[in-house]
Amino acid sequence: MTRRRTTSTKMPPTIEYLLPPLKPESLQCIYRLQRYVPPLESRRYPKRRSAAVAVILFVGRLGDLYVLLSTRAGDMRTYAHDTALPGGKYEEGDIDAEGTARREAYEEIGLPMDRNKVMKLCELEKFITGNSLIVTPVIFIITDHTLTPLLNPEEVKRLFSMPLSAFLHSRPSQIPSFHYNISHRLSSIPSWVIDSIPPPPVVNYALDDGHVGGKEGRFYGYRDIIWATGPSTGTASSSASSSEPISRTSMRESSTSRVERTTSAGKGHAKESEGAEAAVERGLGQGKVRMHRFLTGRESQGIKPVYGLTAAILIRAASVGFDQQPDFPINAPGQKTMIQRITHEIRHGEGPLRRAVEAEGLWDDWKGADSDEEDHDHDNKGCAKAKL
Repeated sequence: MTRRRTTSTKMPPTIEYLLPPLKPESLQCIYRLQRYVPPLESRRYPKRRSAAVAVILFVGRLGDLYVLLSTRAGDMRTYAHDTALPGGKYEEGDIDAEGTARREAYEEIGLPMDRNKVMKLCELEKFITGNSLIVTPVIFIITDHTLTPLLNPEEVKRLFSMPLSAFLHSRPSQIPSFHYNISHRLSSIPSWVIDSIPPPPVVNYALDDGHVGGKEGRFYGYRDIIWATGPSTGTASSSASSSEPISRTSMRESSTSRVERTTSAGKGHAKESEGAEAAVERGLGQGKVRMHRFLTGRESQGIKPVYGLTAAILIRAASVGFDQQPDFPINAPGQKTMIQRITHEIRHGEGPLRRAVEAEGLWDDWKGADSDEEDHDHDNKGCAKAKL
């Protein structure tokens, strides 16, 4: 009797078998991110103005998902000492946004290029930065917890972590496991294990007014700025309205290469704000943009808050993963979507993004683009795809 040869039908292990024990909400978050598909793009973006950042997740001791953040080196030409995600501009040889994000994370913090040890979950919608770069956030999960972070001192000074869910809440008491007091156990964990990256220390944040580490003490805050752009103007000004004071030293650039001006209080500030408002009314701009800010728990060590673009990306990542909107308003009144702002910058601006589109022969993709209302729908299609 001849024995029939059979082929193996064993399936590869699902992602939870590659990770430490997870809380149910953490596992569901990973599944949603794996399934998320951003809106399809029919228009091309210029490579010379393209960039990517790596949103790197790992599983903490109690099964929560944490995101890696870094402090930029002090001698960097831009954003020195700021809290950031690993990332940078497209370079020749990068196949796509994932390739850019992986290369930059390897160069900055030594994250391996091995796709089995660091798995891609998804990409998010594109963002526009203060200097008119188009940034694609790429979300990864670390499956090998023996990885050794290796910081490039020319770019990164420090590596730390925060819970991904932190970017959905305005008060730390609402964040799962944010203040569990186990820092005394860190000394017993091998230094080469990535899980030894310490969580935020226990900090008594102010619920209303107050200070922590010499800085304004609310965990969450925001500032609305005026974004104005057009053929003859290129300014962004801080609005007079905000949830509470935010230290000006923590300010990042606003949208489309317009640096937020830190003018003195009083008439000078009022005139600048009025000028930007007038530019918007003349059709030269896009109105207000909300800049979010989260404290890290390390303010006494000189660590800057998570602010601006980095905060916006992490809010979006947490919203998709946990299928939950934050407990604070995401946008300023009348704020345009990212795709609307990108489209407006390309059509009506005269800055580096517009010039790059023309130089790379992509103007035909954008000159007949959809209306602002259709662009708004385009930016929000696919949000339901993140749901189970």
